[in-house]
Amino acid sequence: MPFIQIKSLPMNKSLNMPQIIAGIAQDFSDQVGTELCHIHTTWEFFQPRYYAKGVKTTDVQPESNYPLIVDLLTPDSDSQDTINLMLRTIAGSISKRANFPVNNIFINYRQAHSAMVFDDGEIVHW
Repeated sequence: MPFIQIKSLPMNKSLNMPQIIAGIAQDFSDQVGTELCHIHTTWEFFQPRYYAKGVKTTDVQPESNYPLIVDLLTPDSDSQDTINLMLRTIAGSISKRANFPVNNIFINYRQAHSAMVFDDGEIVHW
């Protein structure tokens, strides 16, 4: 843990997605101090027109009005300052690496509680 899960419509430009998601994980590790081997990063694409804002849909990810949707899951042991750092780091990294406006990125932060996670074959406590 942490898990960084990004969802968007297909991008309008050709991007090296493996390089981008690896870079996001590296930026997170560098800025937050989490060991790289513990960071999980995914980027999934909605099918064209499977993302509506109000009643309007679109085929590709626009740079405004349809934010990238990011879900960040970490243990519940981080301070508010660390949470702020994680959110800003992810937004900045996505913006830089995917050349996407930072003001069109939405990040939802969720906390996993001790004994509420199953990982590596067991219930995890911290």
